[in-house]
Amino acid sequence: MNPASVTPRRGFLGSVAVGTAGLVLSRWSTASAELPGSAGSALFADEWIGRIKGKYRQVFDCTTANDGWGAAFPLNFSASTKEAVNVSDGEITGVSVFRHFAMPLMLNDAAWAKYHVGEMLNIKDPKTNAPAVRNIFRDNIPLYPGLTFEQEMSTRGVIFVACNMALTVISSMAAPKAGVTADEAKKEWTASLLPGVNLAASGVYAVNRAQQAGCSYCYGG
Repeated sequence: MNPASVTPRRGFLGSVAVGTAGLVLSRWSTASAELPGSAGSALFADEWIGRIKGKYRQVFDCTTANDGWGAAFPLNFSASTKEAVNVSDGEITGVSVFRHFAMPLMLNDAAWAKYHVGEMLNIKDPKTNAPAVRNIFRDNIPLYPGLTFEQEMSTRGVIFVACNMALTVISSMAAPKAGVTADEAKKEWTASLLPGVNLAASGVYAVNRAQQAGCSYCYGG
């Protein structure tokens, strides 16, 4: 596991300019104010909760890039459960919630390039040994070569959820270098989520709802 991709919050914030601290606090406040009043919000549709099926249900709480392992864990859970108890895919649901600094893994390559995501999160592209200007994880899932995030969601029944609070804060931090306003960055990041990714009001909300739906909890790094 590459330590550079598992950047502690303290170290990451310490690498940001002093003036950004106030921005982070203000955007967290704004993000809280933007939370929907009910689960019926069009932006934060909870339909993904209804797709949690079967006897064996697990939610993985991912807070860092962690070399992309947040996408591998649901697949490992499914494969090992089938091996252990000989059940069908319909009896197993894996959910990965990408919150905090794991959230940008849910963005497409264009967003990574424009907003210098690799530089922000200290993630290098192994092909260039420079800060990644593409999402190096979406087609490089550990232990599952050739499988993309989109395929994992569409063909393997895995549910990916992105945190809107993290999206709001981190896009705001990335906005100045991209030459856009915080609001413009947030809109573009929302539009840049990978197909199939569900946007939740917050990551902790998503983890809570998954547990209410019968998922056991597992920390995903």
